[in-house]
Amino acid sequence: MPAEEIIKTEEPRKKRLWLWTSLGIFLFLVVIVGAGTAWGYSVYKSFLPEKVILEQSANELKTAIKEQNLENIKQSTSNFRAELNRIQAKIEKFSFLSSLPRVGDYYRDAQRLLKTGRTGLDMIDLVVETITPYGDLLGLGGVKSGEGKTALDRITFLVTTLDKIRPELDKIDSQLDIIKTEIDQIDPRRYPIEIKGIKLRESLSSVISSVDQASALVNDAKPLIEEMPNLLGVNSPKYYLVIFQNDAELRPTGGFMTAYGVLKVDKGKITPVLSEDIYSLDSAWGKKLPAPDPIQNYHKNVFYLYLRDMNLSPDFAVSMKPILDIYNNEIRGVKKVDGIVGVDTKILASLLKVLGSIGVPEWGNFSAETDKRCDCPQVVYRLEEIADKPISGTNASRKAVIGPLMHSILANAFNSPKDKIAQLFNVGLIAIKEKHVLFYFLDEKAQKAAESFNLAGRVRETEGDYQLLVDTNFAGAKSNLFITQKIDEKIEISAEGEVTKTILVTYNNPFPPSDCGLLSGGLCLNGLYRNWFRLYVPNGSTLVEMTGSEVEPKVYEELGKTVFEGFYGDKYPLRPQSMTKVSFKYKLPQRVKLGETYQLLIQKQAGVEKYDFSLEFNGKIQEFELREDKELRF
Repeated sequence: MPAEEIIKTEEPRKKRLWLWTSLGIFLFLVVIVGAGTAWGYSVYKSFLPEKVILEQSANELKTAIKEQNLENIKQSTSNFRAELNRIQAKIEKFSFLSSLPRVGDYYRDAQRLLKTGRTGLDMIDLVVETITPYGDLLGLGGVKSGEGKTALDRITFLVTTLDKIRPELDKIDSQLDIIKTEIDQIDPRRYPIEIKGIKLRESLSSVISSVDQASALVNDAKPLIEEMPNLLGVNSPKYYLVIFQNDAELRPTGGFMTAYGVLKVDKGKITPVLSEDIYSLDSAWGKKLPAPDPIQNYHKNVFYLYLRDMNLSPDFAVSMKPILDIYNNEIRGVKKVDGIVGVDTKILASLLKVLGSIGVPEWGNFSAETDKRCDCPQVVYRLEEIADKPISGTNASRKAVIGPLMHSILANAFNSPKDKIAQLFNVGLIAIKEKHVLFYFLDEKAQKAAESFNLAGRVRETEGDYQLLVDTNFAGAKSNLFITQKIDEKIEISAEGEVTKTILVTYNNPFPPSDCGLLSGGLCLNGLYRNWFRLYVPNGSTLVEMTGSEVEPKVYEELGKTVFEGFYGDKYPLRPQSMTKVSFKYKLPQRVKLGETYQLLIQKQAGVEKYDFSLEFNGKIQEFELREDKELRF
């Protein structure tokens, strides 16, 4: 056969051979992949029952924690640990997977999650062990009851043994470091967004964020725990100036400063020393300084700066420092004080909700029951009635009711039965978290400890985005009792990473107007609302547009932030049974890179109960109630 024909014959054979070889390899791969998939699916099915058991164990632990029963928590962690150890042994049978590409990442993540879970359970056991001596004080179940002990006995025990908690916090912190090290190695982006309705990637991100927050919380608590015995007068009595801020007339730090008192704290026992109207404090000071621009521009018929109007900065320390200096160095009251505590009506109402109705000699009864005349707690209406209702003649000490009221509340609290102690303790924690109680201390170390735990009402620093809305009632009426604020926010990021934000604030006052005539003798709670408003944003932000202000927007720097300032109320006040809106559109100074985490810290103004919040980021909307400072990550 000629060579040319041999070549022509070989070419189809080679093609057929290549075709059959390729087909064979393809079929082989199909068989292998199919077998691998079938094996993988069988492995997946074998672990499905474990998911159910783990969920049951987790729910048991969650229930025990919710019921605050220490004995049940111990038992639940023991059961949960046994389940994790069993699953660990099962997973280790597939250790060969760790050497495979891609699959090995998932295997190692499973090991990390198991180690995280076991360490987390160890940490819960340590927390239970640490708080067990105080379980009776906190009203927790599963602990021996201290029969015959008063609330004061329990508090004294707490404040005199706080030093024993500090070493335990170090142990808890080291366990959190282990958890953080393991969890930070898991990349949520390698997982599907959702599997069978479970938002897998979001759940992993949430776990990582929670661990970071818990670690920060423990670290922030350490200096405060160290300082608490000193602040509570363990070694020597402490004296604090307590300023009552009326949140019904909102001011930057929480409310108009209407009354003050001095409290003595000795080994945890709190004793009122003095209580007076804030006007008495102004009279004792006796100075008349020119009013600053905001008061001259927006507050009618006020030409001088008084102590009662000094809380113009939303940063509690900035506002309180001059007041403390004046009290200690110029007024020289009954006792030099070690700090200032700011409280508002929210905490008074919350305490009375637990204690029930109490009597105050010469002033009558106070309770948290709803008063229909204002749709607010009776204690709030009664305080307003005592302080502001027109009467014949003058009585400069009317607002001094705060002192006797606090004395009665403390007396009732210290003599409360055990079942109310935990509720009172919880009221205090919530009030601090939601900024209805703020602290400023003269001692630098104590002040830093308060700031680290966000008790000091400071305007905080942050690396990411930031915002704080500050409203100031310059009308005199108590309209903030009825006004609600809704914030609609939209964050847009361009292809180049430029961030544009639009914030719309809706102020709504649905309540009927009050009788504000001086001659009629009515109690003027709800009247025309005049608002000096400011939005604090990252330094260097650029205002694009502001609406809803009667005056030209002002832009300046303060407290390390850029401030957008406006005002309404002279031409167009917010009237009862109406609403008004203001909006801000601005650009952030920093750009966002693709794949980066977007961080936003929203601070809530002290004295405000809540904001109804709607936030749109990248086309997705979150709706929530903002009752405390909130950090968001996208």
